[in-house]
Amino acid sequence: MVGTGLNGEVISGISLTVFGIMLVVFGTVNQVAAILIPADIIIIAIGIAVILVGVYTNRKNPIIQS
Repeated sequence: MVGTGLNGEVISGISLTVFGIMLVVFGTVNQVAAILIPADIIIIAIGIAVILVGVYTNRKNPIIQS
């Protein structure tokens, strides 16, 4: 089995993306939080970028488990 596909970077990226989505949903409900929706979209973009770095790391350095 080559690589697990789930490393720390992927987990961090998923959590950042979910957090950003939750903030966007909160921004649609609350007028004060709606001001921060552009920052929330940046958080989502950072989360997706961290996921891509994790996938790249998995493909570059596969862990061979027996």
